[in-house]
Amino acid sequence: MNKIFRTLWNPARGTWVAAPETSRGHARSTSSAELGALAVAVLLLGAGQAIAAGGAGGQPVGNTSLNAGSGGSNGSGGDGGFNDTSVNAGGGAGGSSTDAGPTAGANANIGTFGGATAGTGGAAGAGTNVVGPGVLQGDSGVAGQSQTGDFANGNGYGGGGGGGFQGSTIGSGVTSSSDSYTGGAGGAGGNGYWAAGGGGAGGYGSILVGPTGNYTASGSSTGGAGGKGGDAFSQGGGGGSGGVGFFLNTTTSGITFTNSGVITGGAGGAGGSELSIARDNASGGGGGGGGNGITLAGSAVSVINSGTVTAGAGGAGGAAGGGAGGTGSPGSGGDGGIGLQATGASTTLTNSGTISGGNGGVGGANSNGGASGANGAGGVGVTGANLAIVNSGGISGGLGGDGVTRAAAVEFTGGSNSLRLNTGSVLTGAVAIDSGATASIVAGAGGLNPGNALLLGGTGTFDTNGNDMGWSGPISGAGNLVKSGAGTLTLSGANVYTGSTNVAAGTLRAGAANTLSSASAFTVGTGATLDLAGNNQTIASMANSGTVSLVGSAPGTTLTVTGPWVGNGGTLRLGTALGDSSSASDRLVLSGSTAIASGTTNVQITNIGGLGALTSGNGIEVVSAINGATTTAQTTKNAFALSGGHVDAGAYEYRLYAADASGAGENWYLRSTAAVVVPPATGGGTGTGSGGNSAGGSSGGGTVVTIPTYRAEVPLYAALPEQFRQANLSMLGNMHQRMGDDGGTTITAPAAPDQSYRQAWARILSTDRTISQAGTVSPTSRGRLTGFQAGTDLWADAHWRAGVYVGELEGDMSVSGFARGIVGYGAGANNLRSQYLGGYATWKNDSGLYVDGVLQAGRHRYIVSPALSFGSSGKGSSLLASIEVGQSFGIAPGWTIEPQLQLVHQRINLDDASIPGALVRQDSHGGWLARAGVRVKGEIATSAGLLQPYVRVNVYRSGSGTDTSRFIGPAAYTDISTRTGGTSTELAAGATLQLTQGASIYAELGKLWSSGGGVRTRSNGVEGSVGVRVRW
Repeated sequence: MNKIFRTLWNPARGTWVAAPETSRGHARSTSSAELGALAVAVLLLGAGQAIAAGGAGGQPVGNTSLNAGSGGSNGSGGDGGFNDTSVNAGGGAGGSSTDAGPTAGANANIGTFGGATAGTGGAAGAGTNVVGPGVLQGDSGVAGQSQTGDFANGNGYGGGGGGGFQGSTIGSGVTSSSDSYTGGAGGAGGNGYWAAGGGGAGGYGSILVGPTGNYTASGSSTGGAGGKGGDAFSQGGGGGSGGVGFFLNTTTSGITFTNSGVITGGAGGAGGSELSIARDNASGGGGGGGGNGITLAGSAVSVINSGTVTAGAGGAGGAAGGGAGGTGSPGSGGDGGIGLQATGASTTLTNSGTISGGNGGVGGANSNGGASGANGAGGVGVTGANLAIVNSGGISGGLGGDGVTRAAAVEFTGGSNSLRLNTGSVLTGAVAIDSGATASIVAGAGGLNPGNALLLGGTGTFDTNGNDMGWSGPISGAGNLVKSGAGTLTLSGANVYTGSTNVAAGTLRAGAANTLSSASAFTVGTGATLDLAGNNQTIASMANSGTVSLVGSAPGTTLTVTGPWVGNGGTLRLGTALGDSSSASDRLVLSGSTAIASGTTNVQITNIGGLGALTSGNGIEVVSAINGATTTAQTTKNAFALSGGHVDAGAYEYRLYAADASGAGENWYLRSTAAVVVPPATGGGTGTGSGGNSAGGSSGGGTVVTIPTYRAEVPLYAALPEQFRQANLSMLGNMHQRMGDDGGTTITAPAAPDQSYRQAWARILSTDRTISQAGTVSPTSRGRLTGFQAGTDLWADAHWRAGVYVGELEGDMSVSGFARGIVGYGAGANNLRSQYLGGYATWKNDSGLYVDGVLQAGRHRYIVSPALSFGSSGKGSSLLASIEVGQSFGIAPGWTIEPQLQLVHQRINLDDASIPGALVRQDSHGGWLARAGVRVKGEIATSAGLLQPYVRVNVYRSGSGTDTSRFIGPAAYTDISTRTGGTSTELAAGATLQLTQGASIYAELGKLWSSGGGVRTRSNGVEGSVGVRVRW
């Protein structure tokens, strides 16, 4: 695309016009009025490419005094050929066709060149003809006159062709048209021996000047074709430019132009050939530029297009045949016209149709075997400054003359611009944002993924506007890229732009490896995300206030930063297979002496298939510093911090450490171990332990060992089965605890019903427990469970009674144990809730012997709340069977002693529980418990009723076994073993008060002491119960 222009005087229009730098003009003195006209021309035509330019006349290399005529441009006729070796010698210029009217071709002037002849310029088209109903055709320009006399042996020049007349000049009061308009064709340039005339420009299809209201076009408007340049034996004439399809010029703001028809720019004329028998200094003429489809001159113009707009193609370059004394030079192909060119400010385009730039013309052939002429560039689809485009149709740039390269679909030349891509939008060709311009590319609904190149000379902003879109074309240039708006932009092209990248809002995602520009400095704003999505990338620097995520479907992604990494409190999200030290992980790689980590970055680890395992040595590398990079690992150690302080997988907790295991280097690692110093032995005993590995000595004489860092959930889950076993035993109690004592036997009391009477009873109980268990993490539980129990006889006779009961216990058990590398760490608490249904059958005889059997089912719910971590919940069930026997003996009036034996078996089943990074499966020991005790009871008559106080002593012994908490990953697991079985001693005192013949109350207080074993169970405080019983 030709972007370099100079200003020429147009005598037909009486003003200055923009033309390509290769165009030639007529001399003209400049008055103040003409300078004002020049200023107007610059304002109207200076933004972007001028209206299609005529082809340059042929000019030999090394001899600038011989020139062919240039093709006409901007409605002007082509220049005649001339030869400066003869003063003022030249062919006549072609006439011009403009909105001001046509002009005649100029007469030739042979100057001081004796014996030369020159053709006169052809006349411009004179008017518009009605060639059918609603069909108007502009007159064509007249061909320029060829030199007179013997063409092959003459000494002359050809005249320029005349310009074509416009198809229609539409009055300012017209609001719509369905007519068909066609501009006249430009006349061909005249032939000449030394130099030929340029072709005339094609006429505009239609011209709308000074409208004061809106205008709608539903017909057609076609610019005239440019005239062919004349042929010569030395320098061929340039082809004329094609006419603009539709030209609108207004000083009224807010005009709306609506097109549903067909608008077509005229084709550029072909350049004239240098004939095969040419003399020295031979060159073909350049092809004329294609006419624009639409040219807009005016501020705040709105265009609504649902039709078809196509710019004209550039003309072919003239051929060169070479000569006896020199080498021929073919003419260049003309550039394609622009589909829509907005030269005013604040133009709005809403397009649901098609807008296409014209194709470039092919370069002229070289018959002597040399290189062909340069191909013309394709025309841009839409161009302008301060331009707002809403597109749901097609916009395409034209192909170059080579048939491969393509012009930009959209080019923003300056100011503030926008391009909204709605559903149905198709861009063919790049989007170009020129230096000094800014443009927002706004995503509409529909998930578009344009494959267009983006040429960043200024600043390009992708505004996803709450939608998702992709951009798979390459992005290049020295400009800046901004991602704004909610939603996701996915880049997948080979991007090499050198400006900055600012992820201000939403998500910028990499859709392929190395798609982010390695030369760009990145900034991620608060709340925004740069997502690598598992694709390796390299960038120049990073300032992160939001989230930078490397996580993909598998760990191993790297983000390489060759400059500063500044953490402004943002997050770095990495995917890691949390296992041993050989585990794969995403990594941030800082490379080079300028790659300096500063500020604070929160590292967030996502476990991808990690099983959890003990690390060894340095651990899992997640931040690498190479080639002189620094990360504060040897200074403040604060550039990176693990979110939440730890991340868990399987049974293990991983923490982030600066430097390697020996404290050297700038890398950062995840480890599931901690280094501790074991002081030297001082004698007097031995110790045992497991899980440690020697890691060297310490200056204090101790030994540094590494120990596993189990996650906080490990002691909590390890303690669960024994906590529920103790709850079950508290609900079971013994026969006297549940129902109180029967009526007195030695003192007259209120007449108490005998054994055959049925009874109902209820009690409130509170159990205090401290449970210390040996095992992998040696959990200790402390807490109190409170609840109720209520039952009733279903059947009773003189010796038997049988019934059912329900109950509930709930409370919190705090747990400490070996976790996070600390022995006795306060791991958190388990919230327990158990509901029970039990059945009992009791046999008694008159001598005080009883046998009590119980079958108890439990339904359990729990919430595990680890310290500094999220909680999890689960459920389970239990089944317990008990047989109890006792015999009372009188030892004094009103006093008895009762030895007791009780045997209990229970089984706990806890469902699998899901926690972050693991599945927990419990294999709980099902075992026996035996109780042996003695109870001393008295009977005292009181005014309130018969009081039966008692005191009892019990010894509990549970069988040894192992509870196993299995922390399961996708393909491996870690078992945490916890011992069961132990001995405890209990002392309790209580009483039953019979208030009436059918009602009594009872209560008990007691305390439990540990007496040894793998489980040491005791009560820190007093525990007890209070109940009421009713008989009938």
